[in-house]
Amino acid sequence: MPRFFNTDCLISDLKQVDFHSDEFSARINGCTVKRLAMSNEIYHHLTGANNTTKSRVWFYDPGFKKALTIAAVQQIGPGHKVLCNRTINSLHKLTARTLLAGLLAWFSTWVLMAIPVLSWYGANAQKGVVLLETLSIQIGLAVATLCFSYLLWVRVKMNRLDSWQPGDITRYTQTAIPEPEPVSPTKLKAVKEATRELVE
Repeated sequence: MPRFFNTDCLISDLKQVDFHSDEFSARINGCTVKRLAMSNEIYHHLTGANNTTKSRVWFYDPGFKKALTIAAVQQIGPGHKVLCNRTINSLHKLTARTLLAGLLAWFSTWVLMAIPVLSWYGANAQKGVVLLETLSIQIGLAVATLCFSYLLWVRVKMNRLDSWQPGDITRYTQTAIPEPEPVSPTKLKAVKEATRELVE
């Protein structure tokens, strides 16, 4: 189930996970998050001059093991505008994903049901083909409609950021493991001498 929530947090140490993707590893309030998606505009905002202060961040968790997405960000304080992630609710993505979902459902229906349906009709395969065409078109249209409805719902949610409830970011983060302190040469020399004395 997708989740929509906002929280005040400090996002730092952004590092791109893959050169060809918009996913990053980051630290949120000092804790590590491995997959955080955002638009280039939001990335440049978070890595800009004001990246040392907390911001109000709207997060969208699409579920299905997908990356946590920053839907919008705003610096805390009066007079700052909300910077939205336009890639989530663009009309181009809404149309393309709907068509792709419908085509994949249509093709999958043909692949999975061709052998059972045609073997059921046996010698009268022509009727089986008609049934298969009807089923694949209906399933393709149903999946495309569901996909379009979901994406339209997300688009409506993106246009109503004020209705998003505050949420807890800790479920998406891991506590950062502190790095070991480097051993100074004098301390290392003292340890060696103490070890030599114990051996002798």
